[in-house]
Amino acid sequence: MLINTIILFLRDALPIFVISTILISLLQHQGIKPIWYFIAAGVSVIFSVFLLTAIDDISHTIDSTGREWLYACLYIICYFIALVLLMQLPKTQGQLSTRQHWHICLCAGSLMVIVMTLNSANFLIYITGYWFQNNASNVLVAGVILGGGICASIAVLLYFLMAFIERYCRVIAQFLLIFFSAGLLMKATNLLIQIDILSSERFLWDSNHIIIENSELGQLLTVFVGYDATPTMLQLLLYLSAIFIAFGLMFLPTVISKQSRTITLPKEAA
Repeated sequence: MLINTIILFLRDALPIFVISTILISLLQHQGIKPIWYFIAAGVSVIFSVFLLTAIDDISHTIDSTGREWLYACLYIICYFIALVLLMQLPKTQGQLSTRQHWHICLCAGSLMVIVMTLNSANFLIYITGYWFQNNASNVLVAGVILGGGICASIAVLLYFLMAFIERYCRVIAQFLLIFFSAGLLMKATNLLIQIDILSSERFLWDSNHIIIENSELGQLLTVFVGYDATPTMLQLLLYLSAIFIAFGLMFLPTVISKQSRTITLPKEAA
């Protein structure tokens, strides 16, 4: 029970800590105060409670695949919100306009609300289920304390690690956001495979003998990079495409601005 609770924290609570750390660090460098985060957290609490109460009804819709459809669609939306956010950030060096400020806060807040709502609802579903098991309350409390401590420690370590790496690589937070959002896309594909929307073809490999997907390390890698021990060819192609598209969109504004300056300079010299 104790190990299961810790793994549950790593699976459902750690993504909230990680995306919070990434987004707060990312917007902090743009001079944006974390007021948006507290608003997003408050909205997420309301949505999480609503989702928790409505999840049974949702699950019974669309031939009992309503929950999978809802989560998969929202994970896909998260990926596209991350793309929009990445496209906004390279344009915002220096003083932000009011419009840019609100666009970035809206993207970050929306991403935060969706991730926090889905993971909080999942976490509460399993925690309440464990709580009503006989003689499980003491172990559950210990697991919650340990799991919460581990997640908080990882978030703090990640924050200071990003601050150190940013001395040499200013876009480390963007890189982490890309892999995190690609991991959400992998979650969506797994859900769509479960309900037979995507083909459940033969696995390319099974790396469970190296890193077990449901282990502590496996869950950690799943959160940060979308680790899947048994991916299909379609999943691998979608994952790589998602990463390449995100990197392309992140650097596209910079490339375009450099090219425009290169074209403008000869005209001015003439």
